Amino acid sequence: MTNDNTFAIEASSPPSTRAIGVIWLLYFLIGILGTLLTRGIVVSTDAASTANNILAHASLYRAGLALDLLANLIYIALTALLFGLFRPVNPTLALLAAFFSLTGCTVQIMGELLRLAPTVVLANPQLATAFGAQQLQTAALLSVTLYKNIFYIAFVLFACFELVTGFLILRSTFLPRWLGWWWIAGGIGGLTFLWSPLATSIWPLLLAAGAGEFVLPVWLLVKGLDTDRANLPASRS
Repeated sequence: MTNDNTFAIEASSPPSTRAIGVIWLLYFLIGILGTLLTRGIVVSTDAASTANNILAHASLYRAGLALDLLANLIYIALTALLFGLFRPVNPTLALLAAFFSLTGCTVQIMGELLRLAPTVVLANPQLATAFGAQQLQTAALLSVTLYKNIFYIAFVLFACFELVTGFLILRSTFLPRWLGWWWIAGGIGGLTFLWSPLATSIWPLLLAAGAGEFVLPVWLLVKGLDTDRANLPASRS
């Protein structure tokens, strides 16, 4: 018969690191695919072209939206797994990191409603009779522009997630310190989205700094963790 202590040990054991790596890479794959499906549909300087592209490629546009939503749902699950992984290091900071990540996912999901709006506005015959074509096209472009700016808010929240997670990596006993510093660099870079003109002007640097989020799941998938060290409550000074 299994006693209560056995259940406690199983509940406190860290999640499978290779499972985290697989789920994380799946998130990247789905996110990239969603971006590729809608690439070129939105023309930020031309409302008419944007509206025509959305109507002409409605299926691709909706498929891209669906994949982005799926990616966010995967990241929510990933956030829960990362909380379980870093909780032995510092439960308060692990919870704070999860809060920033979940809030960022929520903001992105709410932003998807704005991305969905053009398909409703442009295809609704009642709206077409009440408003002119140019007005509807402008409304569609406004919606996707607001969606883009909402993503900037999400980037700031995920930057805070990266900063806290980077600090957790530094304090852990089971991940290399250089990964922690890389994550902190990515978090600092993400904070530049507080002023989006700065962020967009240095995007190659931000891409390099943020690449730590791709390296970590690869590390977890290939290297895994030393389970004994992962269960140690002590952390690096």
